[in-house]
Amino acid sequence: MRCAPPAFETIFRIPGEHRLESAGMLGRGGRVFGICWFHQEYDRLDRLVARYETYDEVGADGAPRCGWRRYDEAGHLTLGHEVGMRWAALVESLSRREAETALQHPLAQAADLTPVPA
Repeated sequence: MRCAPPAFETIFRIPGEHRLESAGMLGRGGRVFGICWFHQEYDRLDRLVARYETYDEVGADGAPRCGWRRYDEAGHLTLGHEVGMRWAALVESLSRREAETALQHPLAQAADLTPVPA
């Protein structure tokens, strides 16, 4: 199955005043197949806010999965989410928009509804 990668800005919920830049991708073939994309998020003052790692793979256990991890500017893992399907299978079973929504972190959706103290 061939399928375009997800809209990373949508999945990571990047604010409109921030920008997301690609920092490359890696792939591996064979029984343990995988593709990994790397991104960096910058605020409007060009400060690094976060780094992201997104993957679409079949693990050593044979299980398909896709997901992502968010690291803060110091490299600490702050958030992540994984779905037990390859990206193309997720898009095939849902619409592309629904697949991107499924790949967003459920807690991040709830956080959008919680006001942040000034």
